[in-house]
Amino acid sequence: MMIKTQLCSAAIAAVLAISMVGGAGANEAGCVTSYDASKDYFPDKVEVKHSAGFSITYSGNTKHIRNDVSGETYVLYQCGTPAPADVATKAGSLQVGNWTKVASVPPKKIALDSAPASAIIEMLGVQSTVAASYKFFAVTSPCMQKQLAELPRVAQSFARKRGLARRVSYDVADAGAEWTFTTYGMSDPQSFALNPDGARDMLGKAEWIKFAAAFFNKEAEANKIFADIESRYTAARDKLTSRAKKIVGFARYNKMANGTVVSWTIDEPQAWVVQGMADAGLSAHSGATTAFNNIDAFYAATADWDVLIDGSIEPLSHGGATIPLWQNLRDGYKFGDGAKKLPYVAANAIYRSDLISSPQNATDYNEHLQIQVDTLLEDFAKLASDSGATDTTWYRNLPHQVQVDWRSPNDCKN
Repeated sequence: MMIKTQLCSAAIAAVLAISMVGGAGANEAGCVTSYDASKDYFPDKVEVKHSAGFSITYSGNTKHIRNDVSGETYVLYQCGTPAPADVATKAGSLQVGNWTKVASVPPKKIALDSAPASAIIEMLGVQSTVAASYKFFAVTSPCMQKQLAELPRVAQSFARKRGLARRVSYDVADAGAEWTFTTYGMSDPQSFALNPDGARDMLGKAEWIKFAAAFFNKEAEANKIFADIESRYTAARDKLTSRAKKIVGFARYNKMANGTVVSWTIDEPQAWVVQGMADAGLSAHSGATTAFNNIDAFYAATADWDVLIDGSIEPLSHGGATIPLWQNLRDGYKFGDGAKKLPYVAANAIYRSDLISSPQNATDYNEHLQIQVDTLLEDFAKLASDSGATDTTWYRNLPHQVQVDWRSPNDCKN
């Protein structure tokens, strides 16, 4: 199948990238047994080149990472050397935001509650460090699904002090894990947020490979993987940006559990989407998020769109939601005869980013799409097809009724 072939090719490229750097870099693969204050413990380093949303500096036995998306600072030190003193925010603090957290690297065991972290961990080849995951965490990677199914699930705790609810923390000690990769800043000294979705540009998203690699002393591997992604991305971009630009818009219908559609919303895309689509020769509708109570007003506002990216959910009567199918979109947007004049309807150019999904409601949009921006750029370029593309990696064409590629542990081949 074309979709699986493309994704497998990207995964193979990542594995080859790792092997080409000779397996291990110069950084320590484990704890050291003696400490030399004059030594540079991290000869392999990463440098942030794009608008990723984080920065990193090195000094002796420490790495200082500032996550501008979560508003946190992470101080990592080489395992077996002295921990930096008096820098971490106290575990019992009621401070909201701007926490400083400290951890030794590389870790022996960690927990997962971050889909992009899961994808990067596979790319770096450090899956063996994953010892647990949050009890509601789900991914699309078949091999990671298989691994997590055999590992403990950790819960979250909500401690209180003086009647005020503190932010959540993970019970990692129950699984013998040292800390958790998560997706947001929180008052938990054993959690570290990884946020490629907060980058300002496409290559900045891919640079979060470097962020994650710093926790495993895998800077050399990350530099090689990123360099390969950057090279493929820029080569494709240089061929695409001169094309006549089509307009891509983002919208959703808002449906109640009883099936009644109450409104329609045009969403404002994130900065990296706007930039990435421009690199693909497209123009993303970048107006502010706007709601409509009248379908004709919605049609008028989207009359110049060539492509519609749908973000709707289909609520279930007993709670929760499911992935919409083409008939759901036809009903939700009232795509009758009056809508045939809309360019995106006439061109069958209506998509969702859920082509690769798992039965646990995970989509690869939150996983590999966040990092493999060279493949994502190819997807963006295909959205400009005059008759609706069906050979994309992540974007599912609804009018052509492309089926969801459901991933399960049974699909794990290695």
